[in-house]
Amino acid sequence: MMKKASLILMAIFGLSLLSYPAIADVSSGNEEISQEKADLVIDSLHTQEPPGIEVMVTTYYSRRFHGRKTASGERYDQANLTCAHKYLPFNTLLQVTNPNNGKSVVVRVNDRGPFPRGRHLDLSYAAAKELDMIRAGVIRAEVQLLPMEKAIEESIDMDAQDFAIHGEPKK
Repeated sequence: MMKKASLILMAIFGLSLLSYPAIADVSSGNEEISQEKADLVIDSLHTQEPPGIEVMVTTYYSRRFHGRKTASGERYDQANLTCAHKYLPFNTLLQVTNPNNGKSVVVRVNDRGPFPRGRHLDLSYAAAKELDMIRAGVIRAEVQLLPMEKAIEESIDMDAQDFAIHGEPKK
């Protein structure tokens, strides 16, 4: 777990270094990079493709966890579209797809886990139901980290979960 955390921190640090414009242009001998080249570098950072799809062994919380506190401090609500991941930051949005039936759901990371060896993602009961994986219990799901723009759009929809799921008041 520490190795994964170190790799993530190194990747974030490396990406943060890329976000600073270059100071010198070695090929032309100029002391500073032209504004046009700096704009190109910065623009390319903002238009990168979202991270690829990763296959993760996915399970779901049993109903007995309903109401218990999660690692983020929230109470687990089996009716919300949330998940647990070992190291992704809280509030990260993931698109999870069941490759067996093509069904997909967007979930928000709000807990740590799963802890059984070989498992990567624990979904809420509602998310598992959306994916039609209740009977299977464990599937190999396709998981994609949503890009920031999509995450902002989806977060508005996710806030609506506080009041209703699929237009029905929570009980």
